[in-house]
Amino acid sequence: MDDLARFLELERRLLERLSTRIERLDLGTAFFDDGYRERFNSNFLLAEGPLDGVPAEALLGATDRVLGDAGYQHRAVLVRDDVAGERYAPAFTRHGYRVERNAIMVHRRRPDRGAALAVEEVPFAGVKDLIHEVYRREPRTHSDEIVRLFTEQHGKNERVIGARFFTVRLGGKLAGDCELYVDGSDAQVEYVDTLEEFRSRAVARAVVLRAVEAACEAGASHVFIVADDDDWPKELYGRLGFDRIGRTWQFIRRPP
Repeated sequence: MDDLARFLELERRLLERLSTRIERLDLGTAFFDDGYRERFNSNFLLAEGPLDGVPAEALLGATDRVLGDAGYQHRAVLVRDDVAGERYAPAFTRHGYRVERNAIMVHRRRPDRGAALAVEEVPFAGVKDLIHEVYRREPRTHSDEIVRLFTEQHGKNERVIGARFFTVRLGGKLAGDCELYVDGSDAQVEYVDTLEEFRSRAVARAVVLRAVEAACEAGASHVFIVADDDDWPKELYGRLGFDRIGRTWQFIRRPP
């Protein structure tokens, strides 16, 4: 199994554990978390199987049906086939979807340099206020209830998939954090965030490198991270020893 296939299997295993309901379709699998209905990344269609010859209209229709029938107002679909995702992007854009390209990366090399900041591992309760503040500052989390729900999802990550949290404290205040999921010999670093006032102080470098170290200590031989393919963090992850191994596409349409 190559590294990209290995990541996709890890992603699926984590989704299956976190979802409250799964529905198999001809074009893929729909994952639902009825406790967090507003989270696009918890309630979406994963397009699977050969997509050659499958028109965008078929995937758009399947997404409408499976999410609409379940009473969801948003629409979200994840396409793992890079070629198909690029082919579908214009049609989804025309139908009001936002297009996100995800760079899949795996840790293979030593970092360009180590971290200078001390990192703490804490339970979700110890980092909850920081995560809440990150979401509160995010323009897309438009209400206090959404901020609360999105924050609590990380607590579920801890309970269900054993998420571990790594943080840096500067001036007595939590400055940034990341999460780590370990499943056998596979691991994923996720949700790397730094509060704006602490940026450019190598907080992300410190927490990510510590998470990679912790994953290896726990027996993981493959440590993955996902980055926006159109943004700068993937360049940082490259300096930390991650190599890009593939790309997936996510199409999201917010509720009207």
